Amino acid sequence: GSALKLTGEIYNKMKELIKKRHLIPIAVWFVIYMGLFGFLEIVPPKEVHLIHCAMDDMIPHMAVFIYPYVSWFPYIVVCAYLAIKNLDDRQFKKAVLVLTTGMNIFLFISFVWPTGLNLREGIVYDLHTLSGNLLKFVQTVDTPKSVFPSMHVYVTLVLQYTLEMQKKLVPSWGIWVGRVLAVLIVLSTMFTKQHSVLDVSAAIVMFAVLAVVVEKIVKK
Repeated sequence: GSALKLTGEIYNKMKELIKKRHLIPIAVWFVIYMGLFGFLEIVPPKEVHLIHCAMDDMIPHMAVFIYPYVSWFPYIVVCAYLAIKNLDDRQFKKAVLVLTTGMNIFLFISFVWPTGLNLREGIVYDLHTLSGNLLKFVQTVDTPKSVFPSMHVYVTLVLQYTLEMQKKLVPSWGIWVGRVLAVLIVLSTMFTKQHSVLDVSAAIVMFAVLAVVVEKIVKK
């Protein structure tokens, strides 16, 4: 009986949270977003604009940066969980608005001005190392197109932004782990040659502009 009661309580809390945080509309948006992104990955565009700048040639390729690059996935899970659990309504609304607006802008750019990279062409994978194998796997799965602005960087900045809002709820070491990881993830996109400096810079500028705009729009 007590186990059944506990299960019922958990179910009711989850139901309440899903409703309160509008998680179903967010999930519907995400499914549509991934469908459109998948279309971009599968259907080759007529013309691709290669993203490149002089700084890209100065940054060495370092396979070891694949570790922070793939740590992005657990980083997303932890930060999203904390945001759903801890943020107040205004903070959550701000975070969702910044995240979805930026990702929608990225999709729009990718459709009207398709982008790509040729930074990986000289890469020789050291298949005697785990990092070399992991990098080869990631770059086989993740094609070098639809790269501007970098969503890897943009989503990282939004998630760290949500973590910074939780200073009273998350221990300071947790915030610092997030900061260090966020910096390493951003750097990893360039050192693995997954992104150009221009992709990264555009993501940072877009985040800064949208965060300021949304702060002004979303009232208490």
